Amino acid sequence: MKKWLAIGIALSFILNGCSTEKPESSKSNRLEAVPASQKYSQLATSQAALEKDSPIIVTVIKQNQENETLSAVSIKKIHKDTTQKLNINDQIAVLESDGTDVLLNGRPIPQDYYKKMEVGKYYRLYIRPSTSGNNYVLTNDFLSKYPTAKVAHEELLNQNGRSGKSSYEELYYTIYDNMYKK
Repeated sequence: MKKWLAIGIALSFILNGCSTEKPESSKSNRLEAVPASQKYSQLATSQAALEKDSPIIVTVIKQNQENETLSAVSIKKIHKDTTQKLNINDQIAVLESDGTDVLLNGRPIPQDYYKKMEVGKYYRLYIRPSTSGNNYVLTNDFLSKYPTAKVAHEELLNQNGRSGKSSYEELYYTIYDNMYKK
């Protein structure tokens, strides 16, 4: 009797739980999107905080669009590089905002006003190396990219018919204006 019980348990184990095949979703080499709720626990509340939180601050020119979210840029000036891996004229890929809302402390911060970089234009970027690929990411979402050309505030962000400004939009404009005071 014990022999049949042992055989039954062994067969059950072999047939049900001993498969080494991985589920379809884990076989894919695709990068999975990070849920918006996990992107940022908090955004910078000042220019000093943005600079402190960013291991890399560079001025770049956009060369081309690699895909919907990756932009190829060439480094023209290095303001800060704690990684000590970048050089002038290096071409790197930067993951731009994907246009989805970011949850910050449980409240959505709309990203529909994010303007992607334009080919041939210069930008100051606050970035860090990506943990999921051979590219760089903005350290504080839309607060991390500023055109170096002086333009009106209305041209910096997509407004999409919204009126009024969030505190983060005001901070964006303040940091942008401070770039020209230095």
